[in-house]
Amino acid sequence: MPGLRIAAIVSALVALAVAPAAAQAAGQSSSITGWTSSEPGTPANDQYLISYDNAGTKLSVTGNASGISSVDVVCYYGASPTVARLAASVAVHTDGTFNTGAVVLKPIAGHACRLRAIPAGTESSPESNSFAGPQLAISEAAVPLSTPAGTLLNQNTAYNFYANDVTLSGYAVWSAPGTAVQSLSPFIACGGPELAPISSSFDVGNFAIDCAGSLLSDDLGAFGGRSEVQIDGHNAYDPAAAVSLFPAAGSSPASENIQGFPNSFTTQVQWDPATGLMASETSEPLVECAWPTNAEKPTFAVCPSFAGSGVTLERDVTTGDGGRVATVTDKWSSTDGKVHSVDLLYDNAIGVSGDADGERGYEFPGHAGFSQYATGNTVPGSTSAPGSILVRTNVTAPDGDPNEAAGAITFGTPPSGYAFTSNGDFEQHNVLVVPAGGTATLSQIYSVGYGVADVTGLALAAQDRFEPPSVVIGSPAGGMTTSSPTVSLSGVTGAGSEIASLVVGGQSVPVAPDGSWTAQVPLSPGTNTITALATDGAGETAQAQVAVVYTPPSPPPASVKCEIPRLKGKQLAAAERALRHARCRVGKIKRVKSRTVRKGRVTSASPRAGRTFAAGHKVELFVSKGR
Repeated sequence: MPGLRIAAIVSALVALAVAPAAAQAAGQSSSITGWTSSEPGTPANDQYLISYDNAGTKLSVTGNASGISSVDVVCYYGASPTVARLAASVAVHTDGTFNTGAVVLKPIAGHACRLRAIPAGTESSPESNSFAGPQLAISEAAVPLSTPAGTLLNQNTAYNFYANDVTLSGYAVWSAPGTAVQSLSPFIACGGPELAPISSSFDVGNFAIDCAGSLLSDDLGAFGGRSEVQIDGHNAYDPAAAVSLFPAAGSSPASENIQGFPNSFTTQVQWDPATGLMASETSEPLVECAWPTNAEKPTFAVCPSFAGSGVTLERDVTTGDGGRVATVTDKWSSTDGKVHSVDLLYDNAIGVSGDADGERGYEFPGHAGFSQYATGNTVPGSTSAPGSILVRTNVTAPDGDPNEAAGAITFGTPPSGYAFTSNGDFEQHNVLVVPAGGTATLSQIYSVGYGVADVTGLALAAQDRFEPPSVVIGSPAGGMTTSSPTVSLSGVTGAGSEIASLVVGGQSVPVAPDGSWTAQVPLSPGTNTITALATDGAGETAQAQVAVVYTPPSPPPASVKCEIPRLKGKQLAAAERALRHARCRVGKIKRVKSRTVRKGRVTSASPRAGRTFAAGHKVELFVSKGR
């Protein structure tokens, strides 16, 4: 929490104190040609390294030098560089080569830096490209951390760990959830991830995410004075929080030396040499003071021993997006076959270096712009999820200031409320019910960057992890056949980052607040495959398709007509056939005298040839009977 926080984690990256030395001379040069870690699985010359402090990871560095009798192998970080020394006074052989041998990696761990071999004793001289070397990112882990050895109860009991993930673009450090600030000496860490961006010159920006997701022993009065974990109404502590409760006083032991201290803490840390990313898995029992009432700051008098709570916490932490994003997943398990209520106050601090407390700014879901809050201020809980809280370490600085940072806290389950202990720290309230013998899970994703736009993009992508984009065509059913030239489609779409656009059958379609949509799509004869393509706020897409068969109706049959043919001169029988063929009927037949038409042949018809009538129209024939 800011009230207890040292000026900055960056203070852990203190410049190596060196006595004034002679300047580097002209004509001197060096080149680092190889480096090998003792950590199994780490490729030679890998830009990502890790120091497992418990194992004493070592690094061997080789290279060439000219005009130099001995070199210091150092790492420079920052635009105005600070120096961390790996090896001192390494002899340069007569053939111009040098080899540090296996030296402990820890002195340069926790840095992204430029490894160089410089003339021995010249660390105070300006950094020079005459001394060539690789860019490295060196992570660090200490697993596990144990209570002090000795004769007291619970001596040498694992209760914590330290993980510091460093890439070329991000810095993350975390430990067990209940780790109080400044309680893990010599390490600087607290119970939740602390995240900061790293610039191209390897300066570490401000920590826009600091101790996020910690579950400490004291809420500093934000919710009335209690532990940040309560199980069934009782203050509860993981091993790290239990250690921090009270020191030894007179004849009273420290809290880690009392009966019932949790002794089944386990942890694993994984590191990927291909990406430099880290992950941790911890399992820790929660304990309560064996005392009928809660105390915000218990002493041995009110907490003479611990009792099990019946609940275990398994926390997984993974980093991603170049080390600028950390995902924390907490799984709470009932270990006694009973139902448990777990009341949580996730501690979130913002910004740790160089800023006045009032310069922090927050934009909660549904709010516009960044606001400041005073001690005791509250913010109502979110009504929906997923969502993100955007933060800035200094709202008075220009957006993107390399000395500052922006961050996002993305939740998958809506918190019930927030309360500020100061403008630099707030408690996030969540309540879970753990079923008998079962589990309840809560996840949050933390992101950092230098600018708000960058962090907003990371936050939207994080929201998509909780609710990936989707689109469903509810109607019509696939394979439907229609004789209509258009079809009405309807469905639903959604995404954690909200839907930015929906295109159905090639046309833009509006989406209602509840995610529903309808569209009218024109059809072509035959099978039409219609695509609904949804694009969300993070630029991710989802699509659905449906096939609709359009069978146009048959054209109505052409109307049948009687078109009276030419009949004059035809014999009567032939005229009758011609009328039937022309869909006409024979009407009256009259015999008439004719000087020009031979007997038995048609002299004329009525109506006359060429006229058109409805089919079956009767035609009167006049047939010659001779002169």
